[in-house]
Amino acid sequence: MGKYGWLDSHAHLSDDTLFDRIDEVLTNCDINHVDRILTICLTFEELGKAFMLQEKDARIDIAMGLFPTDTHLHTEENFKKLEEVAKDPRIVAIGEMGLDYYWEKDPIKKEAQKEVFKRQIEIAKKVNKPVLVHSRDAAKDTYDLLKEMNHYGVMHCYSYSVEYAREIIKLGYTISLAGPVTFKNAKEPKAVAKDVPLDKLLIETDSPYLTPEPHRGEKNEPAYVKHVGEYICELRDMNQEELQQAIHENYNQLFLK
Repeated sequence: MGKYGWLDSHAHLSDDTLFDRIDEVLTNCDINHVDRILTICLTFEELGKAFMLQEKDARIDIAMGLFPTDTHLHTEENFKKLEEVAKDPRIVAIGEMGLDYYWEKDPIKKEAQKEVFKRQIEIAKKVNKPVLVHSRDAAKDTYDLLKEMNHYGVMHCYSYSVEYAREIIKLGYTISLAGPVTFKNAKEPKAVAKDVPLDKLLIETDSPYLTPEPHRGEKNEPAYVKHVGEYICELRDMNQEELQQAIHENYNQLFLK
């Protein structure tokens, strides 16, 4: 074993799917040498659970944000709450947040998503913490908004082209790849995995979603991040220890500085 293990930069440990069997989930992380997990909270109830988990396991970091399609949560009260909790040193990033046009076709509601996105970036800027960006079928609007807001963070579960990744990196964002990079027909994620500069790369599970091969079809969990990492090592023709060190250094620079 080298100095570093694997690192999951985006998991939903407070989701009932994982939370209800958290001891097993964390034991599996031990077995598979996962030594850091950033857990993403999309509600304040999930945030409360995450704080409890962090007291139990020092590997766990926490992010909090309002998801673009959870319109019932986009209230003034919740924005004020988010402004307050953003100051908490236990929270290392704001998000996930962003634009999701896969589920939303109404132009008026798309504009509403942009406003929610902007407000959260403004909160992140006030506390100088990175943002975790969710973008689905919204490449141009995401790019334009990130350029306008002039901040930094992570494009989580990246799914666009190599060319787009290069432009997003220029804006100050790191590219995070998840389970789809292991899928047989996922040409773009594979091309991105080979192209992204090593100092701008992270890996994740987005568990309990997007389970990588060879566990596709099962519920995902942070232990499976090793399959994402090992596959990227094959694609880049690099050794495991080199990738593990790089993702830890990138993560520390972004979240634990």
